[in-house]
Amino acid sequence: MRYLKATAQDRSGNGKVDTVILHFFERRDGEPDELSHEALAVDMDGDSVIDVQCAGDINRDGQRTIRDKQLLKAFANTFIKFGWFNKGDSAQRTLTLYVDHYDKQGKPNAIKLQLNDMLGGIRKESLTCNAAAYDADGNGVLETFTNSDIDRNGIADTTDKEWIRALGTSFLAMQWYNNKSSV
Repeated sequence: MRYLKATAQDRSGNGKVDTVILHFFERRDGEPDELSHEALAVDMDGDSVIDVQCAGDINRDGQRTIRDKQLLKAFANTFIKFGWFNKGDSAQRTLTLYVDHYDKQGKPNAIKLQLNDMLGGIRKESLTCNAAAYDADGNGVLETFTNSDIDRNGIADTTDKEWIRALGTSFLAMQWYNNKSSV
């Protein structure tokens, strides 16, 4: 199984996200999770828009192109505005995304999003919120969502569904998931 672990940080101390770090992991049975790729995006001027990115080969097509930078920038710009971030260079809070189910043609049709927070003196990861998005008809559009309060304002509403859709869609565009034949 492949998954993305995203970390947003306020390194400048101004109360806004300025750094987004993406870790692309692969999990194999009986082995530790393997970090396959890392990408970095930075908002230099505090306007909540990525200015600099180190993308590498985000979509795994064997080339480092402008498309990779566009994919990183799209995800990072959404994640910056989401507001799940760490003070300084901490990685206490993370967002994990992965494909949970595939349709009969091998296309992803269920995406899971998990907000995690490291708690306690032993730094154990704790699940803060769990959400999912579904492409029920196989058209590549996420149209059904769990009733989750992913923005943590106390109400599960349409704003939460829009966050789930935006984060899930930009994750899928990066193509960091297994093909059905390799699951």
